[in-house]
Amino acid sequence: MSTRLRRGVAAALTVSALCFAAAACGGSSDDKKPAAGQEQSKDKAKGEDKESPALTPLTAAQMKAATVEVKDLPSGWKAGKVPVDNTPAPKADKPACQPLADMMGAKIKGATKGGDVDFKQADGKTELSQQVLTFAGSGAADFTKAVGTALDSCSTVSFEMEGEKTAVKIEKLDVPTVGEASHAFQMSIEFAPGIVIKADLLVAHQGTGATRVAYMNEGGATAQKDFADLVKRIGDKFVKGVQG
Repeated sequence: MSTRLRRGVAAALTVSALCFAAAACGGSSDDKKPAAGQEQSKDKAKGEDKESPALTPLTAAQMKAATVEVKDLPSGWKAGKVPVDNTPAPKADKPACQPLADMMGAKIKGATKGGDVDFKQADGKTELSQQVLTFAGSGAADFTKAVGTALDSCSTVSFEMEGEKTAVKIEKLDVPTVGEASHAFQMSIEFAPGIVIKADLLVAHQGTGATRVAYMNEGGATAQKDFADLVKRIGDKFVKGVQG
C-alpha cells in the first residue's frame, strides 16, 4: 500500500497528508460551489443576500487561533514541516462509510482550509496532526454529523486507493467531547497480513468551524490515555479560537 495512504491516516483534520500550503495564511476554498445546505440565507426585507452571523465562515485569524501550537502540548513534541499533499480520498466499498474514507483525503468538499500543523516526538513513531476548516452555513455541523452517522453503521469497511483495496476496522473511542459535537474513533488498517497501522482520529465542530485530528502511537493503553489528554488540549484551543 502506498506511503501516501499511510500519511493520510496519520494526518486525518487533518494533517500530515491533510496539511496544505494555505495553512493559517487565510486558506483557499476546496470547492467554490457551496455544498447542499450551505447557501447564504436571504434578507427578504432588503431583497439582498445576507448571511446570519451565526453561519458566517471563520476568518483567517480565527482559524489560526483555533490551531494548536507546540506550547499547547505536553513536553516532548516538536513541530514538523507540513508537506503539500493533494491525495484524493479513497473510495469506501459501502456508500454509507464514505465519510470515514473522506477523512483520509486532502480535501473536504465545501470547506475552506485554515491552519494545518504536524508534530512528532523524539521516538519518530509518535505523530500528531491537526487541521482547522471552515464552512458556509451548516456545513461544519453537516460534515461532523456525517462522520458520526457513518460510525454507527461501519465497524468494518474496505478502502480503495490507486487500484488497491485495504481492509479497515473502525472502533469508537471514549474521549472528551469537543465543541458543539465531536466523534473520536480508531482506524486499524491492514496493509498486509500481520501488518496493521492504527490511527486515532477526531472530528469536531464549533459554529462554522471544524477540526480533524490524527494521532499515531503504538503504545497501547498508554497511548489511548495520551490521546484523550491531547483531545482535551486541542479541543479547548479550537473552541476558544473559534469563539474569539
